[in-house]
Amino acid sequence: MWLLHPEFKEKFRDWWQECTIEGWEGHKFMRKLKFIKSKLKEWNTRVFGDLRERKKHILTDLGRIDRIEQEGNLNSDLVSERTLRRKELEDLVLKEEVQWRQKSRVKWIKEGDCNSKFFHRVATGRRSRKFIKSMMSERGETLNNIEVISEEIVNFFRNLYSKPEGDSWKIEGIDWAPISEESVVWLDRQFSEKEVRKAVFQLNKEKAPGPDGFTIAVYQECWDVIKEDLMRVFFEFHTKGVINQSTNATFIAMVPKKSQTFKISDYRPISLVTSLYKIIAKVLSGRLRKVLHETIFGSQGAFVEGRQILDAVLITNEVVDEKRRSGEEGVVFKIDFEKAYDHVEWGFLDHVLQRKGFSQKWRSWMRSCLSSSSFAILVNGNAKGWVKASRGLRQGDPLSPFLFTLVADVLSRLMIRAEETGITEGFLVGRDRTRVSLLQFADDTIFFSKAPLDFLQNLKIILLVFGQSVRVAFVLFRPSFGREPKDNRILGSSATSSPSSKIPVSIASKIEKMQRDFLWSGAGEGKRDHLIRWEVVSRPREMGGLGFGKTSMRNSALLGKWLWRFPRERSGLWHKVIASIYGTHPNGWDANMVVRWSHRCPWKAIAQVFQEFSPFVRLVVGNGERIRFWEDLWWGNQTLCSQFANLYRVISVKNLTVSNVLGNSLPLSWNFIFRRNLTDSEIDLLQRLMSSLHSVLLSPSSSDSRACFYGAQKSLSKVKALAWLVAHGKVNTNDKLQLRRPYKALCPQWCILCKGNGESIDHLFLHCPVTIGLWHRLFNLVGVIWVPPRSIEDMLVISFKGLGNSVRGKTLWQVACLTLIWMVWQERNNRIFEDKGRTEEMVWDLIRFYSSLWASCTEAFRGVPLSILQLNWIGVCVSKV
Repeated sequence: MWLLHPEFKEKFRDWWQECTIEGWEGHKFMRKLKFIKSKLKEWNTRVFGDLRERKKHILTDLGRIDRIEQEGNLNSDLVSERTLRRKELEDLVLKEEVQWRQKSRVKWIKEGDCNSKFFHRVATGRRSRKFIKSMMSERGETLNNIEVISEEIVNFFRNLYSKPEGDSWKIEGIDWAPISEESVVWLDRQFSEKEVRKAVFQLNKEKAPGPDGFTIAVYQECWDVIKEDLMRVFFEFHTKGVINQSTNATFIAMVPKKSQTFKISDYRPISLVTSLYKIIAKVLSGRLRKVLHETIFGSQGAFVEGRQILDAVLITNEVVDEKRRSGEEGVVFKIDFEKAYDHVEWGFLDHVLQRKGFSQKWRSWMRSCLSSSSFAILVNGNAKGWVKASRGLRQGDPLSPFLFTLVADVLSRLMIRAEETGITEGFLVGRDRTRVSLLQFADDTIFFSKAPLDFLQNLKIILLVFGQSVRVAFVLFRPSFGREPKDNRILGSSATSSPSSKIPVSIASKIEKMQRDFLWSGAGEGKRDHLIRWEVVSRPREMGGLGFGKTSMRNSALLGKWLWRFPRERSGLWHKVIASIYGTHPNGWDANMVVRWSHRCPWKAIAQVFQEFSPFVRLVVGNGERIRFWEDLWWGNQTLCSQFANLYRVISVKNLTVSNVLGNSLPLSWNFIFRRNLTDSEIDLLQRLMSSLHSVLLSPSSSDSRACFYGAQKSLSKVKALAWLVAHGKVNTNDKLQLRRPYKALCPQWCILCKGNGESIDHLFLHCPVTIGLWHRLFNLVGVIWVPPRSIEDMLVISFKGLGNSVRGKTLWQVACLTLIWMVWQERNNRIFEDKGRTEEMVWDLIRFYSSLWASCTEAFRGVPLSILQLNWIGVCVSKV
């Protein structure tokens, strides 16, 4: 709410500079925040006061003026007073809405829609659910006194985060898969302002604050004020590896796991850390996540770049279905780590980091982040006790998921070692006998084991060893069945409930009914009329709808995503399982889409959308070594074997690649071998084929790839729509906003790109020094001397030769001009609304890239590799008239 006040930032700057403290940089930073917090309390009382009372007074004054108007005694002074009071009322309503929104923690509705009543209801309901009136102690006694309850809770968490007596076990003799030396150096490098700023602006600005009382929104709004002090904190941390205790103080909020709460275990402890520590941890976690894929085994699906949560769901269903059909015996069971994060031994974590190749500096940073933490528990909103932790990872700390993933990977490595020595054995799936013994998603683990009792006993020993090392206990779950298999020793789950399956029509209808009811009636506000047909509402926005889309179509699109990922993630475990069970498609890119009717698994539903998915996918020729010349769709809207069927029938070798036929350089090789001499009509067909392929350019240095052109074509239509608005002078630049909605205008005499002049359409898209620089780059690229015209309308009307008079030249020049306008508008909005700016060089590189991408989607550039087009505009345009 403070951020809405026009004087807030200047006040913050003055207070920040006023506070001068000596000591460690982290300590100084936290003391400055504490000083500003006291100043803000005074300022809040003086400036904002009681919103409800102020709102009541304003409504009283407006009512008085309305009565005077009804009596016919309204004068100009009262009209001015009413206008002023209405403006004050609008400001108060917005502040009240923001205040309740912050209390409600609702993130999916923005300010400006008068949602105060909704936010109030959510906040009140949340507070009542969290309020603790009574609790059952660990001894089974019912506690009703709040002080006794608080003492019980504090003791519980003191024991939970205290290291038990005795040394934890260490594990040796496994393949730790350490990270590379390059990654070690990269992790330990100095922190840059760009890296820290990126972390600050990636964090959710509305998350609940910690003991410091500040949300990330303050850091984002006042970045230019605090950045120098913040960078000194990071430099000190990099050099000395120390975080002071005030920086790492934590509130533990107890969030109910269920509607009825009786015991402490019915609550989930969420750590509310200080904003400064959250930024430090965010930067460190951003580095760590970039190297995890080097050391985490493929069975782990959580918090590793390039892996997704549904991978394990797909694998599990496919593996169980394969075993059911084969009739082989086996056991599938799931375990959950009890209090997984809270029980992690810091010594064992350090041992894992050491064995996985992390440097001494990085390990000292991790130890500092863990050992400097202390906790106070929030009981009905009041902080109770301070607990010094000696073990555990905090839920709410950005680092915790990644550190736990490293710990959990030890279990995967133990299983690999056990299978190598033959003491356990997982499932062998498909024709390639792909091995699947466990799947992990953070602390949830599914095991697959052959049925002999000695295998299961050895598996139990492995779990006990891992549990003793990490100091966690396990809870075993027996999965439920959709239908019992023939062999009741195989445990599994039905694929019909998988998120990777086709949604039944009845379920899709129920989902859309819920959407309709919520759209027209809201949440629990009674039934109301549906004013517009759902078919119209669900249409895309450019077609007059709200863009909700059809549930069945969205389901098909999500299933099609698996088809898109399959050729791109060949090293993934899910890819290996699917390829092993079904084999690969003759085109070499996809999995086999022929699935027997007896299969009851997700891939059956995925294969059914292959025909819907295929039209939006094109093969992009690089070196031509993977694309089949005749049978793959890479040139035109049909395969060449369909376009030239008579030629295809007399070809001797039909499975040649593009590079086999055309060669790797100009002139093209034309390596056709026919079974007999061609007839006159077949010779004509061959000449047509060679003529149509004359402009194909191969790139020996780049690989063949697949691209989805639907999104790119849609983006190009948006670019054209913006240019149309620019040509008609209807874009909401600041001068237009001053006339249409003055309260939304941002500094009417200020252009965010050049830091001067008034922002108008002609200035922004043509006369701004930054934009002129981009236009000059475009014209210099084609060797044209350019003088800026009077207006952007003239610019769009004048016919510049640009890249020549060929079809390709005209097309690419038009796309490049439209892309420049689009990128200028995007850059302007990014700087205003997200405070993110790029250099002119970076914007120009993006213009070059997107111009090439969008032009490659047009008919004129069919068959031209994107890499070639991006490198040589002029050469590509003159190669075809």
